[in-house]
Amino acid sequence: MLTGKVVRIRWVKSYPEAHNHVAVGDVLEETPYYLAVLCKTYHFGSNIGGRKARLVPHKYVGGVLEGEKAVRFIPWSRIEVINELPEDTDWDVEAQVQEDGSCVLLNRHKTVITRASDPRQAR
Repeated sequence: MLTGKVVRIRWVKSYPEAHNHVAVGDVLEETPYYLAVLCKTYHFGSNIGGRKARLVPHKYVGGVLEGEKAVRFIPWSRIEVINELPEDTDWDVEAQVQEDGSCVLLNRHKTVITRASDPRQAR
């Protein structure tokens, strides 16, 4: 059902203070146990934004850490939410943290990775 789709996946947080983990990419395989996804990952806490900045792999920029493009096997038990994205979404592009606390892919859709739920988080 999801194989061949472009998706945004948010992991389940193990505890309230844990960082959020989001993956954006192509589903390669779906089994009863996991999704295999060619994707980039994004890890972030509650302090996102403050200034506009482009993400750099393996460094926290504006409160977000971008992981390398890779195949990841994500167990269903660790997936909280899956959003299907438009099939023409270019996800292997630079991402940018915005002053308002959002983080977007710099593609034609400006795909949202995350957005601060409270404006105070962007400080």
